[in-house]
Amino acid sequence: MMETKKIILPNAIMLGEVKNLLSEGHEVVIMTKGVSMLPFIVGDRDSVLLEKRDDLKVGDIALAEVHEGHYVLHRLIELNGDAVVLKGDGNVRGCEHCTRASVVGVVKEIQKPKKTVDPWNPRQQRRWHRWIKVPTLIRRVILKIIRTFFL
Repeated sequence: MMETKKIILPNAIMLGEVKNLLSEGHEVVIMTKGVSMLPFIVGDRDSVLLEKRDDLKVGDIALAEVHEGHYVLHRLIELNGDAVVLKGDGNVRGCEHCTRASVVGVVKEIQKPKKTVDPWNPRQQRRWHRWIKVPTLIRRVILKIIRTFFL
């Protein structure tokens, strides 16, 4: 059996290359990190298939360069002209701001260990809309339970 090697690169380098590939019209799969997109994307377990799209809409999960060399994979929560506001589903406060041009790519599918999920299927959209209506204090408790007992 062939051994698989894992290569770890700094985000600024790796995601800079992802940005280049997406701008050339390629789709790219990346492994996610962190807990900012819980409960919908689990870092170090789920991957996402990214594509370049110009028709951004609220609810898209996007990879954006919010500062030079600093990228986030968060959900678009507001679009106002050229201005974009992003927030991780697992973040109870704090948002990132960037421009439309700083959005590198949009998630086309979430690749979980045993299935792939279309983030725009009606069931996923209902789950997300219900999640953001949960009061902050309750979301904070749910996220703490997930991080403590399930990760």
